[in-house]
Amino acid sequence: MRFYFWVLTTLLLPATLLAETVFLKDGKTHAARELRRDGNFLFYKATTPDGSQADTITPINQVERIEFGEHPAMEAARELANQGDALGVLEKTTDPAAFFRGYSDVPGNQWAEVMRLRLPAIAVAGTEQHIATLQAQWTPTGDLELDTAYKLIIAAKNDPNGARTAWKALAQPGASSLSAGISWLGIGNEALLSKQWNAAVRAFLSVEVFVTQQKLLQPKALLGAAKAFVQKGETGKATALVEELKKEYPPVAEEAASILK
Repeated sequence: MRFYFWVLTTLLLPATLLAETVFLKDGKTHAARELRRDGNFLFYKATTPDGSQADTITPINQVERIEFGEHPAMEAARELANQGDALGVLEKTTDPAAFFRGYSDVPGNQWAEVMRLRLPAIAVAGTEQHIATLQAQWTPTGDLELDTAYKLIIAAKNDPNGARTAWKALAQPGASSLSAGISWLGIGNEALLSKQWNAAVRAFLSVEVFVTQQKLLQPKALLGAAKAFVQKGETGKATALVEELKKEYPPVAEEAASILK
């Protein structure tokens, strides 16, 4: 019965084709391929001393940690993040998020690394479906910055007043966290809607000044600041930002150019 159950899960459940190393609590180490999880068990092909591969089942509670290989989509996702391409990052991180969510309780998992890319992308370009999927998948990462950013994204959808309170608390001069960047974007967007152009400029440019490491937030912030400058009649400053966007963030070049029309 166990054999047939394993065959069924092999057909139905996703697996990595890269090599992982499974470290067991008894000191043994397995070079694993086609790793998959079902409930409290790991299924994989372990390389034997003679070079052959043996189908292996290991209870999760016997695993010390797993050294995962690089998911094939993550390198491309990082490159897209550096270009400010939030939609591209969302597409590329969909499979890694689904995979590593299944190992979020196993030491060595890359759940936090995936969320480090996916959360800012959702903050600037996420749809209702992206947010719903995020809620369904979410497991705390243990990283305060990421866990706070998650709460902000969900609050903006479910508790707007609470989100505004959090934005004001987190968006302080000098703050460089992801949650601070998301907060400034929220404040800037609301300032645009209420036609408070100076407040919008301050909020959006705070992202550029203080949260430089969050490339995915930068295009949204610079676009917002350019829109506010246009409304203030400061076309020269808006033009400078548009040119910067076109040069540094090609995915939003067309949107940036439209601001000046």
